[in-house]
Amino acid sequence: MFTDNGLAIDPEALDQVLRKADVLTIGFVAFPERLLIDTRHNQWEGPLVAVAEPVASVQERYLWLGRHRGSFGAPEAFSFFVWPHSVRTLVESGVLAPMRDRLAAVSLDSDAALDVTLARFLELEQEAWRGAIRGDERWATVWQRAS
Repeated sequence: MFTDNGLAIDPEALDQVLRKADVLTIGFVAFPERLLIDTRHNQWEGPLVAVAEPVASVQERYLWLGRHRGSFGAPEAFSFFVWPHSVRTLVESGVLAPMRDRLAAVSLDSDAALDVTLARFLELEQEAWRGAIRGDERWATVWQRAS
């Protein structure tokens, strides 16, 4: 559903995903990199919060997880969605609070890693917007620069 501010988010559905997903991948509209959060942990490895390159399919993401988190096997609950707003809105709205709580309950390092990773995504978004203004190759421009 669309609103005056763009695509509406279903807060209950998002809350459920953030509370239950073993592995969550969030895509953004301005750049290809993904926020990947793997909440699984054991006594040797904590949760993972990372910047991940996009993949073409769920199977490729499972292969990526096998290479980076092979000791955990396949996740029981894997979710992916594209956040339709800015990274800043994701950060400032507090919608990630359920995930933040889950990470902090296991390891304060994981909660801090989420902050560091979100800061990186804010940088990626700024770079993407600058590229759009400059007319970088990823962005179609309406006007061409005079030679």
